[in-house]
This record gives sequence, C-alpha cells and structure tokens, in this order.
Amino acid sequence: MTILVFAVSDVVVALLIDAKLPPVGRAVHVAWVLFSLILTLGICAMTARTPHLLYDSVLRVRTGPFRALALPTAKLHKVSIAHRHIVGYGLRRVADTEDEVACSVGSTTQLVAELRQPVLIRLRKGEPVLARRVYLAADDAAGAAELINRSINGGTRP
Repeated sequence: MTILVFAVSDVVVALLIDAKLPPVGRAVHVAWVLFSLILTLGICAMTARTPHLLYDSVLRVRTGPFRALALPTAKLHKVSIAHRHIVGYGLRRVADTEDEVACSVGSTTQLVAELRQPVLIRLRKGEPVLARRVYLAADDAAGAAELINRSINGGTRP
C-alpha cells in the first residue's frame, strides 16, 4: 500500500516538474516517469498476497505469488499453533529434518499441519520431500487452525 501511495504522489510531482521543463526535456521526462510508474506498479503486483484457501477436499497453501501447495484434507491429522523461526522463505525443507517442510513469505511460521501419512512435496530447488509436517503462516493463526481442524473432522465451514 505504501508503494502505491508513492506511485500516485510521484505522478503528481512529475506533472509539476513537467510544467517547468523546456519542451525538449519533456519527452525524456515523460518516458522516465512512465518507466518509473510501470516499475512501481510491477513491484506492487509482486508483493500482492493471496490467501490460503480451504475447500472441502483440499487445503491450498500459497507458496508465493504464482505457486501453491495442495494438501488433501483427508491426509491432514491436525493443525495447531506452533510459532517457529525457519530460515528462508517460500516452500522449503526444514533444516536438520527429513520429513518437514515450511511454507511462508518470511522466516516466521505460526502453524504446523501434521499429516496422517506422508505426502510427497516437490520443492522448487532440491529433491522432493516425503513430508509428515508442514509449517505455515497465517494472519489469524488461532482462527485458521480452528477452521482447518473443523474441516478435517468433517465439520461445516462458515
């Protein structure tokens, strides 16, 4: 949101500067302003977050702007709150473990999804992992855990 505010203010300032420039410099200035605006809007698009989605049969955990990890709810045992710091971002292997992966925008996770049986998870880098636990992040960890657990146990979602 902050970047978007800067983009709008940049356009206003560019119009004021453009009025002071000689006609020869305006073309170069307009090209520079358009490049700057496109770059700024591109950064806004890259940082746009999309939420995790819970369907009847699958939990889609967002791993980045264009990727998601699909966890079948039938294979989920339970989801609980577990604050943890795991170095890195995106979908990645948890260091010093064979069967755990983490999925978050930053290094902090708030939830752990324990699986009934291992699920093969393909990472962008490295070998696939047969995971028993998936650490993930959510804005409302308690609400997300409750909602997912209700879905796992066959309850209805609001």
